[in-house]
Amino acid sequence: MIAFFAVFVSGHVPQYDGCDHNCCHPPHEPTTSQVAYLKGSGGVEFDIHDLKEDYLDFNFVFKKDYDVSTFSMYAGCGGCASEMPFHFDEPLSLPLAQPKTYHSPKFEPFTQHAYYELLPKGEDARQLNLTAALDNCSSHHASLRIIVHANATEEIVWGAVVGCEGLECEKFTALELLSFPIYVIRNHGPAWNNAAWTLPLIAVLVPLLMALILWWWWGGWLAFYVPHGNFFPRDLAHVYKDRNLHWANLPHICWTPSIRLFFYAVAVWAIVVDIFETLAHMLIAARVVPTGDTGYGIFTFWFGIKWVLLACVALPWMWAREVPESKWREYRWWVCTCGWFEGMGAFSPLWAQGGWSVLDICIGVGSLFIGAGFYVFPVAATLAGILRFAQWLTVPTKEEPPCRIKEHKEYVPEDLRDTGCGYPGSAPALFVS
Repeated sequence: MIAFFAVFVSGHVPQYDGCDHNCCHPPHEPTTSQVAYLKGSGGVEFDIHDLKEDYLDFNFVFKKDYDVSTFSMYAGCGGCASEMPFHFDEPLSLPLAQPKTYHSPKFEPFTQHAYYELLPKGEDARQLNLTAALDNCSSHHASLRIIVHANATEEIVWGAVVGCEGLECEKFTALELLSFPIYVIRNHGPAWNNAAWTLPLIAVLVPLLMALILWWWWGGWLAFYVPHGNFFPRDLAHVYKDRNLHWANLPHICWTPSIRLFFYAVAVWAIVVDIFETLAHMLIAARVVPTGDTGYGIFTFWFGIKWVLLACVALPWMWAREVPESKWREYRWWVCTCGWFEGMGAFSPLWAQGGWSVLDICIGVGSLFIGAGFYVFPVAATLAGILRFAQWLTVPTKEEPPCRIKEHKEYVPEDLRDTGCGYPGSAPALFVS
């Protein structure tokens, strides 16, 4: 998801590694939007013989508003290696004029971090005339570079940005698109936000929250079991609500464990972790970024899509748990009816029908290319879809599994079952204690 929007909205290919002596050679040509994340003295450099353009678009971005007297910025002739004596290359161009104040901080919506710009806006300040800058250059390199002075009291975390901000400069390879979850984790951690602790903490807390919800709302471990029988468990729960029966003790229903439901649970866990992790780092950035920043609008849009992905695994999980296989296999989906367990109703066999597995698989595979759920969500969602597809194609030939509880023989009168568009007087029971 991050990668998808990054392709169309000011996306920069990030670089973290391959920077000997804190000097990076960008992975793409200088016309591609890209950013190298660095700390302290260093920068990015190009071999002059590889520069075919007349101009180089660039920018410097910073994690915070550092004291401008503690560093100098360079753009032009010379390399950027920061270690002496063998790899140090004095910049052969004059330092850029540095304003004393930064622009208002901005919010990066795809990796959720705040950043500051120092250079004035416009081509005059953020575009290097290569013809003039490299005339009579005695070095083999042209670079964007920062030199931190001895009076610096803290480590300067910054990014060297290359390429324009238009669509014509935004190019991602397939591997880079697949790598966006890694980019997010690195930016949340030591590369920028320095808050790597949030991901493992959230990853541990979310299962506890899920366990609490499942225990009190969905019958505990039965959330990983599928029902067998000729009745809807929820319908029976409503009919027998006065008997205070647990889900497992509903008459005419027996339960068997399902590996598909386990994969749905893993997918739900992964996307919920992603949602909370994303939200946490948005709030970290919001401490300094004004509320009117355009990055928040982009963030809100694709953040909402993550909730859609959550529904894409949570709802099939619910329907598999709510609708026996015998019901969705026999259901006449073309009949237009209205009810909780019919037609377009919330618990209709229509939604549990195995044909939806094709969509499940497409969503699982597609989410791998949009950076959702840190790779766990795409894998779990795809496996759940494949199992559902296999179940759909398999013709049942064996008898129903025996119930693990004593079979009740009470007759359920038809007039007690709901056939309208809603339960009279109350919503259907979610949990019968």
